[in-house]
Amino acid sequence: METRFRHIFLALVPALLYAFSASAYSAEAEPESAEETALIEPEVERREFDEADIDGNDFEVVLSMGYISIEDFGVNNMLAGKLNYYVNEDVFVQLAVGQSKGGETSFETLSGGAPLLTDSERELSYYSISIGYNLLPGEAFVTQNTTYNTAFYVSAGVGNTDFAGDDRYTFNYGAGYRFLLNDFFTINADFRNNMFDMDTFGENKGTNNFEYSLGFGLVF
Repeated sequence: METRFRHIFLALVPALLYAFSASAYSAEAEPESAEETALIEPEVERREFDEADIDGNDFEVVLSMGYISIEDFGVNNMLAGKLNYYVNEDVFVQLAVGQSKGGETSFETLSGGAPLLTDSERELSYYSISIGYNLLPGEAFVTQNTTYNTAFYVSAGVGNTDFAGDDRYTFNYGAGYRFLLNDFFTINADFRNNMFDMDTFGENKGTNNFEYSLGFGLVF
């Protein structure tokens, strides 16, 4: 009988010790007051500042000067005006008007005969409406501390060209690079191909008339 009680006692001792140690650990882990559980709040002084206003300007007027290569009539000075409406950050609509004056053809120069066109017929003027897309907006780093917003864009549209005594339906496409000096002023380098039919030499044919210009814009 004594042996049996001894075995029971030895079996109960570990269980009692485990229960006692668990209760003691629980009592030590429990915080004595709510103050001990409070997180340390960092004392950060809030700084007041003015948020930069984002410009909501949607229009841009551009005055451009450059050259236009009128097929068979040489490379000539040109002047153009453009009005851009920015639908969003990527898409814009452009209205453009331009004028130039065609030179002599190689036939007129070599033959020395009567001119093919009068002075008034050599006057070229056009208007067009195009859709543009800012393909690669980015930044230009001029110096280490000076950067400017830029955009490489593509465009295409339709219009009309008055040249050689007739109005000619015109399709245009091109690309350009816009450089924003600040919130109001821009620089625009533009390339465009104005495609229309010509019948000056008795045969109607499609012509490619490349235009290169540099413009200064005002955003409002």
